[in-house]
Amino acid sequence: MGNVSYSAHISNGKSAITSKSKLLGVAKHNLRKYKSPEYSSDNILLLRGTEDLYQDVKNVYHQEFDEVVQQYNQKQKRADRRIGDYFEHVANLNQDMAVEIIFQCGDKEFWEEHTDKKEKMYNVYAYLLSTMEKLLPNFKVANAVIHFDEASPHMHVVGVPVWEGAKKGLAKKVSKRNVFTPESLSVILQDKLREEAGSCFKFNVKEELAEKKQGRNLDLSVMEYKVAKETERLEEVQREVVDTDNELFASKLAYRQVQRENEDELREIKQEISEKQSENLKLDYAISYKRDKLEEYEDEISKWEQFKNTLKTLKEYISAYLPLSPLIEEFANCVEHKKDIEAGNSFRGLLNALGQFLRAFKELIVDGVCWFPRLMRWKTSKGEVAPVFSDYKNEGYDYRLKAYMNVVTKEKYSIDSIHEEIKPENRIGTLEQLEQGIVAAEEMVREMERTRIRER
Repeated sequence: MGNVSYSAHISNGKSAITSKSKLLGVAKHNLRKYKSPEYSSDNILLLRGTEDLYQDVKNVYHQEFDEVVQQYNQKQKRADRRIGDYFEHVANLNQDMAVEIIFQCGDKEFWEEHTDKKEKMYNVYAYLLSTMEKLLPNFKVANAVIHFDEASPHMHVVGVPVWEGAKKGLAKKVSKRNVFTPESLSVILQDKLREEAGSCFKFNVKEELAEKKQGRNLDLSVMEYKVAKETERLEEVQREVVDTDNELFASKLAYRQVQRENEDELREIKQEISEKQSENLKLDYAISYKRDKLEEYEDEISKWEQFKNTLKTLKEYISAYLPLSPLIEEFANCVEHKKDIEAGNSFRGLLNALGQFLRAFKELIVDGVCWFPRLMRWKTSKGEVAPVFSDYKNEGYDYRLKAYMNVVTKEKYSIDSIHEEIKPENRIGTLEQLEQGIVAAEEMVREMERTRIRER
């Protein structure tokens, strides 16, 4: 076994999320609602949920408990025993209304020596998260985020412990004690997940995790972890002073959301004015391939006919895809302007035209992360790359640009490191390029046939 540490810290004691104000405090830290000198949005990567962690938790409550609350209320004859909003109800009980788990592989000293491998932890934590959801199905994850802006990359997971089987009251309720039992904390959190993390860490980082040490390996304090992390960064980070008033914090979130929507609308207007060309799939490789076959079999009549038939097929292929040109253009523009893609209405369960088109080309990388390499690529100094999107609601309706990946080597690049090269003139595989190739190929065939006739 190796010497690389593994830890899983669960909120407990002073760090327990027992009120709405504590939940908002977790949201501020996890989603960096303050700005440190080294803050960068590319270093804060969402794996689950949205930038509104507080609302993410409320959404889990509605999804899990609305039906059982309704059934419970129908049985109550006294109005004072009925429950209006279960989220508000639990928030007033002074119990764990949500649970936070922090996963970390490797300490500060290890990552100072392996800085170039930090980005590989995206794959490790994404895999660890999906594995945890399978092993702990009663822990409903509301939000998960990776922090790359500290000495050691680590993942914050916030969710709701849902327990079924109560003999009194609601048939299903929030219960940390019944979901995070001593057995689940030891066997799953510290043993099975450690083993899964070790396998994925070894595959991606080429190092091995250390064996589990005897001692305090169970219900570790998130507060202790965060105090240690902030102490470690004290001389490096100077945070802005933030107003702890929850109402003001919510107002700031709403203002930023409106600001983002206005910026997106302005970008759309500029797009409509400046960009009108329709671009399409990468098909020019077929023309190159057929030219090579033409030179190789120039004396064989059957090969002439085969080549001409191929050109006819490609023309029909282009004609079939021409109606989809606006969707291809819309996808390319979203990538080049780093704009979120709305593929449909998740509430109604309907995909729009772009969403149906993307579904046909979607290729899954890991759960919640996908790309569309057959749809459009860009030629850059890093080679041919395609965008990697986070299906941040994991429902196939909303996509957010997270990185770029080389279509050959599968090496991943951050947005800022390559995005200035992601522009219309660097697109590869457009309909215009294909049509030009077909015209040139047809002229070459006619000229070679005329040459053959003169030689006879």
